[in-house]
Amino acid sequence: MNVGRTKQFVGNRLIFAAGCSVIVIALVTVCAQRASKTNSQSQATTQSEQAVAQLREAVALLESGRAREAEPLLRRVLVANPKNFDAHNLLGIVLDQAGKTAEAEREYQAAIRLNPSGVSALANLGVLFARTGRPDEAIKTLTTVLRLAPDHPQATLNLGLQYSQRGDDAKALPLLQKAAALGIDNYEVRYRVGLSLYNLARYDEALSALESASALSPDAAEPLYYLGLVYWSRQQDETAANFWDRAIQLRPSFPEVNFMLGEALRKNHRSEASLEFYQRALAQDATKFVYYARLGGVYLQLGQSDNALDVFGRGVQRFPRLPEAHYFAGIAARARADYARAEFEFRESLRLRPRNVDTLAQLGFIVGERDRYAEAEQLLRSAIAIDDRHFYANYDLGRLLVKSRRYEESLAILKHAAALKPKNPSVHYQMFIALSRLKRKEEAQGELAIFNQLDGERKAQPRQSDDNEVENPESPAPPPVN
Repeated sequence: MNVGRTKQFVGNRLIFAAGCSVIVIALVTVCAQRASKTNSQSQATTQSEQAVAQLREAVALLESGRAREAEPLLRRVLVANPKNFDAHNLLGIVLDQAGKTAEAEREYQAAIRLNPSGVSALANLGVLFARTGRPDEAIKTLTTVLRLAPDHPQATLNLGLQYSQRGDDAKALPLLQKAAALGIDNYEVRYRVGLSLYNLARYDEALSALESASALSPDAAEPLYYLGLVYWSRQQDETAANFWDRAIQLRPSFPEVNFMLGEALRKNHRSEASLEFYQRALAQDATKFVYYARLGGVYLQLGQSDNALDVFGRGVQRFPRLPEAHYFAGIAARARADYARAEFEFRESLRLRPRNVDTLAQLGFIVGERDRYAEAEQLLRSAIAIDDRHFYANYDLGRLLVKSRRYEESLAILKHAAALKPKNPSVHYQMFIALSRLKRKEEAQGELAIFNQLDGERKAQPRQSDDNEVENPESPAPPPVN
């Protein structure tokens, strides 16, 4: 989601503007000091004093929001003295505020070439890099600022924001905390500190920081989202959902919150109610495959295979190079007995990620259902060679051998499958068939009795069944707010 990124850049602009007035005044003071050292040369002194006066006037215009009027003053200074790095830096600020980014960058770079230790120009250039999506250059430049001025508040904060934005919380956190200690204590700082603490699994500290951020900005939805995640990590689902309800009231178009409300409902066996929130999440942000996976998975769980295939089909269109996208499309196609589509999707998934045991097992089942027994057996044995504890590869191979009337051979495979999932009734039914065909009536009746018992338990408590050949996606990690 773009909310966090937008706030960061807005924050940078505010910090940039606020920092400039302080830094610029210091630079003009330095100019005045330089002028006093040249009193022996009256003409040079006059020119220097005039330049200082013009720079002071430009600063006053900038501080009063009249940047356009400052530009001609600064250009006159540069005509008289092209090597005046203060004027280059100030002109960079004027151009930056006017949205002339490329020209502003050239002025900052000119100032830095003239004075490589000029902290103001370096700090301004670092913010420009951050705002124009060049994080590596921003980090390098802001690091240089802190080498020259270790306690520079704005550079400390902006460097911390850059590390936070790229997810390097171990580096971001100490910088953000130092910025707060240096006097920049606002919502953005507290929120980013809380976010970094959460990402570093320091949940108690994250809770305190996020609560303080929320107190400073009660209308901000992001801290409420992460506060919910903290309580979710503690298995306090109801408290987490209350925070997410508050967040969604503030901002209905918050896909991460809608997704987590869907997760909370699904976890509490309210899959049908979760659909609305998963649908909202996907409608609001189609760039996260996990939203397709969860929505399609719930449709499968509810027996709505057509809807599931539609969702997973859209996922394939959006993520054609993602093996999971094709895999789940194959699962949905299998659920609606569209074996041609299922085979195509599983083969695409294998092409993108060869030797995946789940996909091999699924493809083996599909090929077997299409009566290509020899090919199916080869696929299933390949899956077992990768992981001999894969239940469905063993079960489907045993079932295939029963269909092929290779009863003795099937029993060893089916017994191994039964050991892997003792509560699965289907494997015992296949063993019953094989033993019956082998005229081993007593053993066959024993397996039939086990099947009837387990099948009865499954029907009585369907949610506890492990006989689910069409797997639902595993619960993902909560999506971050970027």
